[in-house]
Amino acid sequence: MSKFFKALAVLLAASLCAGAAWAEEKGESKPEQKVAARVDGVDITEEEVAAFINSLGGQQAQQMKLFYNDPQGRKIILDQIISMKLYALEGEKVLKLDQTEDFKHALNDVKTRMLAQAAMQELVKDVKITDEDVQKFYDAHPEHFTQPEHVHARHILISDDAKAQETLAKIQEDLKAGKDFGEIAKEISICPSAPRGGDLGEFGRGQMVKEFEDAAFALKNPGDISQPVKTRFGWHIIKLESHTPESKVELNAQVKAQVKQQLEAEKVQAMLHAHSEELKKQFKVEIID
Repeated sequence: MSKFFKALAVLLAASLCAGAAWAEEKGESKPEQKVAARVDGVDITEEEVAAFINSLGGQQAQQMKLFYNDPQGRKIILDQIISMKLYALEGEKVLKLDQTEDFKHALNDVKTRMLAQAAMQELVKDVKITDEDVQKFYDAHPEHFTQPEHVHARHILISDDAKAQETLAKIQEDLKAGKDFGEIAKEISICPSAPRGGDLGEFGRGQMVKEFEDAAFALKNPGDISQPVKTRFGWHIIKLESHTPESKVELNAQVKAQVKQQLEAEKVQAMLHAHSEELKKQFKVEIID
């Protein structure tokens, strides 16, 4: 067997262990279902195999569907499912593990979880968020859909030492003479941004020390260069790359989908909490210290 299919077998075995609750003895299959294998007289249908593969979820399920269409992949998947069925038969009919207290407790725990999940799904199955709901939320909460003002800037940082003023004057002279701001930053800036030509990227208010922020946001036009600004880090000369004013995020398809998902989750959570409180009145609940 190739390394690829060996890895697949290991992955599938782990998935079967993790998803053992998927397996259930159905007795006899429906007439219209195609039988993929048979263990001790009990059919394993293609529908059961598909249900198992789908239970893996996401990308893993998609990969398994492709593997199952390959003859060798199909054999590996069926072998793993058959192995699970065989171990289940041994546990029940030979070892009588289903009669142990540990097994009964585990089975009861699984039953409780599945029933709770099914009841929750039944409660919220009709929850829907309409486009009108999304629009109302969008209109009522503009603060959630505001892109804050931000700037894109570079800077040259030097130490606040005895030669600081001399160095600043030389920088300003070089800039007036047309020397590239980024090249000067690479040569003399002591900031970690120096290798990038002093590029700090985009930032909003509250992300930089106040003196630096005030100077950066005071620049209005791309290419504007500030006067020297002193902070606790030293002296800065700032160049504005771009200045983007505050703007409102449009309610496009992507934003609408995100809002709908959020509202649905909130509505489901609220329904589950409220119904849980009602159930406490219907069934006796005691908390023992």
